[in-house]
Amino acid sequence: MNFRFLTLSISFIVFALNFACSTDATSATNQKVLGTWLVLAIHNSSPSGPTLGPNTGEIISITFKNDGSFGGTTSVNTFGGQFSTTSNSLLIEELEITEVADTNFGRAFYESFDESRNSDTAFSEFKSVFTENNILNLEYQGFKFLTLQKQ
Repeated sequence: MNFRFLTLSISFIVFALNFACSTDATSATNQKVLGTWLVLAIHNSSPSGPTLGPNTGEIISITFKNDGSFGGTTSVNTFGGQFSTTSNSLLIEELEITEVADTNFGRAFYESFDESRNSDTAFSEFKSVFTENNILNLEYQGFKFLTLQKQ
């Protein structure tokens, strides 16, 4: 009986340590994502491949909040929803947008959410790559990515 209690105790401690470690990693990524970002470019293939940028004066902004919600605007639409993070990913769990025809840049932005959708979870899944100068690359499909700059 003491052996069983010891095994259960060790299992609980290992579970608690794993949970604490994953929560810390997620929390660190979450803290980096929080705030307002501008979408600078949408890369349709490799970093050296075709890139779509905004027209003069066109802005797509997105704000990630501490409560797991986000919201933003394109030139003609608003959007929002729920997100979560892991140690190296941004998951868009829910996305709602207004239904007005958008610019090419705005349409490409929304298409990235469809193209990154995991068929099992229905979440849009982006690999988060933070670089210098407050730049965040959100990678999907292994070769496409959005480039955002923190404001």
